Amino acid sequence: MFSEKELARMISPTLSKKRNHAEWELRKRRLGVVRADISKDLILSDEGCPIITPYFGIPESPLVDFKEALSSTDYKLWVHFFIDDVNFEQIWNPKFTERDIEILVRFNGTFTPDFTLNPCLSQWQEQFNVFRSRAIGQIVQRRGGNVIPTIGWSFRRSFDYCFCGLSEGGTVAISTNGVLNNVVSLRLFLEGVFELERHLRPEVIIIYGDKVELRTKAQQIWHPNMHITHIRKLD
Repeated sequence: MFSEKELARMISPTLSKKRNHAEWELRKRRLGVVRADISKDLILSDEGCPIITPYFGIPESPLVDFKEALSSTDYKLWVHFFIDDVNFEQIWNPKFTERDIEILVRFNGTFTPDFTLNPCLSQWQEQFNVFRSRAIGQIVQRRGGNVIPTIGWSFRRSFDYCFCGLSEGGTVAISTNGVLNNVVSLRLFLEGVFELERHLRPEVIIIYGDKVELRTKAQQIWHPNMHITHIRKLD
């Protein structure tokens, strides 16, 4: 059994707390982390996490990433956030939140933002990322939009909060982006799928990225990462 520090070094050998802290402080100044204007109206669980009502069904239409959705008029699509955080962090910025949510509501549905959970972050940063992902999802739901929660995790500690605000059943979304980088990442991913099954018992799991054999009772719907697929074809 590896400690979390050992796992962090295996997954991210260049992990730098100093650099991470500096980046976090910069993001706080730019984005306004607290967003009391949003938080005060949210419906929260006993643990203080925004609640998302389960979505029952399978998206029949293709997916489009958030960055492309901002300029798209094909509202039959579902919007996903399985891209780098820098491409969608603006949605938490007071200057853009209202506009971006109004855009999301126009589409057939949306997955919640996939804010990063990884070894480079403290558990408090991870919890904050889970909070704001659920918060955006709840706001879109309250505006009448279809929402499927995106679930991510890092270390085993994240199993204590990465499922918060969600009920059993329904459809959820996960991503295998980066999972096949090394054996440790794959092992932690599979442990997370087991915990997902145990906590939420979803009926359907939407999986974005490379195919990985999953042991779950849920129906599995795979969507390839088209950007990575294109790069591999070029190679």
